[in-house]
Amino acid sequence: MSIAAGPRPVFERPDVAAVLVAIVPVDGPARQRAAADAVVAHWRAGAWPEGLVSLNCYTSTDGRSLLTYAQWSSEEALRESLRDETSVSRGKPGWGVLDTAVPEPAVFHLYRVVRPVAAPDPGVVAECFPGAFFTMADGVSAREWTDSLLSSEEETEGEERAYPGAIAANFHVGTDDASVLVLSEWVSEEEAVAHIDAVIEPLLAHAGGGDAGARYRHHLSLAGPAA
Repeated sequence: MSIAAGPRPVFERPDVAAVLVAIVPVDGPARQRAAADAVVAHWRAGAWPEGLVSLNCYTSTDGRSLLTYAQWSSEEALRESLRDETSVSRGKPGWGVLDTAVPEPAVFHLYRVVRPVAAPDPGVVAECFPGAFFTMADGVSAREWTDSLLSSEEETEGEERAYPGAIAANFHVGTDDASVLVLSEWVSEEEAVAHIDAVIEPLLAHAGGGDAGARYRHHLSLAGPAA
């Protein structure tokens, strides 16, 4: 079966129960391109598992990392795929081009999606995806940390979230409620950077610190076997 390129993923879709995410460090744009090509080739070479909705690859604008984001219809199907050493969720997709240790992917659930009250035109396509990963201190709930962060944002910035260029912020929590992945959607990198500097960095400082992460571009999405 051939695997067809698909549209960019819809993060908030009702048929997705869990996502498998990996953030892979790379050493510069050349190795980033090689790594992105390797992971896509790995995906295309394998059989499409039952329950897999989409596979998505993003490359950071600084050339230092890539992010993979796999949507699954059930966590049970995802876990079964992880147990199968021949699955697209496992294996080694040519990571030798990196010459570095590759972190294990992590399972997340979409917890909250935050959008501005005045949303952009539906035809606007996100070109920048700021992504940040946070590990909670012992005993701290990822859900409670997320709720507190967003509550602080509303107190300081208002509920309307009138941020130029903002489309959505997608907050994911790990299955153990001990980690948070934020993957946002922005019209442009310039508007995303302005928001991170003015709003996100102060919020993180107030929440006890954290790295605002990298900004990603969409590289490729695969949407299942072609008919």
